[in-house]
Amino acid sequence: MLDDLRLGAPTDAVLDSDSVRVVGLEVECRDGVRRFLPLAAARIRSDRVAVGSALMLLEEDVGAFYRRRSSLFSALVGQHVERDGHPLGLLVDLVIAPDGTTESVRVAVNGSGEHDHPRTGIMLRPARRIPAA
Repeated sequence: MLDDLRLGAPTDAVLDSDSVRVVGLEVECRDGVRRFLPLAAARIRSDRVAVGSALMLLEEDVGAFYRRRSSLFSALVGQHVERDGHPLGLLVDLVIAPDGTTESVRVAVNGSGEHDHPRTGIMLRPARRIPAA
């Protein structure tokens, strides 16, 4: 939102691949184009994401700089979560602080539901693929 003007809607979070910190948001703009909004240029409110200028929504070619070292949250869901080499489960969700840092991870554990774990020491590993027979 720019004041009371709706520019678009966030569709995904963009996370730094190493720190699992939110660096920006993918936004589907009203013209149908997806743009990158750096988190530093956004003000997260309880009811909206506010920006000071529509120019903060970066076109694909500029946003590509940020995407090179990042992952979309939607692509991380289902990844293996480990702490100190011990498996915790599969990623379901993240709890993010207003500054973009990950406070905790929610994992699904086979047969025992979902559990929250503090972020400290957490590593995400790509889901292992089982070769076709």
